[in-house]
Amino acid sequence: MSNQKKQSNFILQAGILAAAGFISRIIGLLYVSPVQTIIGTVGFGYYSSAYTYYTIILLISSYSIPSAISKVIAQKLSVKEYRNAHRVFLCALYYVLGVGLLASLFLYFGAGLFVEKSAVPVLRVFAPTIFVYGILGVLRGYFQAHKSMVQTSVSQILEQIVNAVVSIGAAYGFVQIAKKAAEAGEEANAAMYGAMGSAVGTGAGVLAALLFMVGIYILNKDLI
Repeated sequence: MSNQKKQSNFILQAGILAAAGFISRIIGLLYVSPVQTIIGTVGFGYYSSAYTYYTIILLISSYSIPSAISKVIAQKLSVKEYRNAHRVFLCALYYVLGVGLLASLFLYFGAGLFVEKSAVPVLRVFAPTIFVYGILGVLRGYFQAHKSMVQTSVSQILEQIVNAVVSIGAAYGFVQIAKKAAEAGEEANAAMYGAMGSAVGTGAGVLAALLFMVGIYILNKDLI
């Protein structure tokens, strides 16, 4: 492939990734208002405080994985060290499985150290997502190393769509459950339940993106 073709392909792939990022942000902005309306100001406060600490732990544990894996594997591929490239991929998977599990457990059992009591269940709902996100990051980095951004781009959009739909649906459903429980004389915090439902959406989006990437990897593992 000539340098001009390589440059054109790089620009195209970068453009696809940028467009996906833009679309994902738009989707993310659109569902915030309905969620806030459903769970209320208090519920959104629970969600926001939990999401802040979830993001911090995610950044520390696995957020930079896609770019790091992409660079290392791409270097191996450039000198035709295909077996070593695959070893890097496997080592990265083992790494995120271990670190992601520890980070998830830490956030789940240590939730009370970071947020107020009513927001603890919300943060615990976020915890497993860190484990799932690490695996997703490795797969995204793997495809990016092969100079294919389409898979990552589609997974990002799919993640946000599922996140939006499930966040709104689960938040509404959880609030209704809490209201029915309250009507039955049981103690139920509707704001907390709604925030938990919204947090479920975040996890569902990441899981959907992971399942998509795993499917694409299985279909293409003998071709790339």
